Amino acid sequence: MKTIEPPEIDKRVGMLVYVTRSPPVAGRIREKVEDFEVEEVTDLRIVERRMERGYAVYLMEKRRMDTFTAVRRVARLLGVSVKDVRYAGLKDTVAVTRQYITVPADRLSEVKENLDDGRVSLRLVGYSNRRLRPGALRGNRFKIAVSLRDKGELKKFIDALKELSELSGIPGFYGYQRFGVRRPNTHVVGRFIVKRMWDAAVREIAGNPYPWEPPLSYEARRLFEEGKLKEALEKYPRTLFYERLVVRKLLEGHSPLEVLKHLPRSLRLLYVSGYQSYLFNLALSRRLIETKLDPTAIMEGDIVRGAKDSSMVRRGLSVIYMVAPGVGVRFERLRGRPGELIREVMAEEDVKPEEFKVEELGIKCKAVFREVFMKFTELKLTVQPGSKPVLSFTLPQGGYATVLLRELLKQDPLKAGF
Repeated sequence: MKTIEPPEIDKRVGMLVYVTRSPPVAGRIREKVEDFEVEEVTDLRIVERRMERGYAVYLMEKRRMDTFTAVRRVARLLGVSVKDVRYAGLKDTVAVTRQYITVPADRLSEVKENLDDGRVSLRLVGYSNRRLRPGALRGNRFKIAVSLRDKGELKKFIDALKELSELSGIPGFYGYQRFGVRRPNTHVVGRFIVKRMWDAAVREIAGNPYPWEPPLSYEARRLFEEGKLKEALEKYPRTLFYERLVVRKLLEGHSPLEVLKHLPRSLRLLYVSGYQSYLFNLALSRRLIETKLDPTAIMEGDIVRGAKDSSMVRRGLSVIYMVAPGVGVRFERLRGRPGELIREVMAEEDVKPEEFKVEELGIKCKAVFREVFMKFTELKLTVQPGSKPVLSFTLPQGGYATVLLRELLKQDPLKAGF
């Protein structure tokens, strides 16, 4: 069967191939926010009683909101600093998501069990002797309603699901949400920061309109490009909080580097780690091409945990890792073809590991090992007359639901509602 060519946005974020050969399915997700639900799975030890010098643990539910914005709202609800609110991972924006947060119990003037401002709600679930940290979760459970055009598309969707089930997992790509969908440029800003191109980074954040953006945002960015900063500031939607911050600081006379310093450290890290993610996606795409689209294939020089062949990988008895470039890994020690792939991508991008330590902005992104093949569990399709089919599954930490969905639908992510 002929392989399907991925859309332009996929290529922009380094996802150059599909590993399944099923044909495209005319389907959409997120026709309404309730169509996409995410629930975090953590191993945080929680007790019911209040602990001295401990942390209050809340289950945070947000609707149609990014994690950074939700955390700011939660901090106001609780009367604490944003820095006091800790969480394990970022969640989808256009979705109903549930995740845990921790707050130092002694920072709360009053421990309230339930809080709700209409878009973010909190429910106290107990206390813990440790705070949440990025990456401290086992995975995420997804429940996604898929709108299909007709019964013919449903049959194609089921056939695609059968093929994916036989594979039992997905490539470990970083998904669209890591980079942006209408504006897939987190990694572009990250590369400018890594190369110390401060002015270009600021322009990419606030200007350079992308063709898929809403008209008002597009117009504001166009005005920024023309140097009309005051007019741009008036045009930016209120939701573009950081773009507005960038423009205000420029109007106050700050240099591009100083402007970047005013952005939250977590956001600066997100940009640079986004560039790491892009380089990983490129290397993984090349690997998949060389292994004839088999994400379970083991290459000489791989970092493998407890497996001898691909069949063991499919049964979940091992994990294969590749490196997402950054500071702290001696690339000459990465043997075989996997190490060569990473080095080739970095050479073409003209970037070195040490450049991921950006002292000027107080950030350092270490090289990380990431799974080449991510095994899903609890995969289930529910079809009821008169309702949209609902797909549910669980992915391990770092897995993206949209990477699984792109293998099933093979659509332009904007048309598919990714």
